[in-house]
Amino acid sequence: MSLETEIPEILFTEMKDFIELSSDLDRKKFINSALTDFLFQNGCQVKHLRESYLKYLLNHSPKL
Repeated sequence: MSLETEIPEILFTEMKDFIELSSDLDRKKFINSALTDFLFQNGCQVKHLRESYLKYLLNHSPKL
């Protein structure tokens, strides 16, 4: 699937900077994580998305 959209320049710049600082992220992973987060927090009950979201959270939670 291909997705094309226009976003504000400031959002693009912040996204680009965040991805550059996160060694384990690329644009595709970032967009996937953001969309999964949005869907999950807005009531999506698809098991695969919930598992993907929780896996992402566990892998990116601050280490104590």
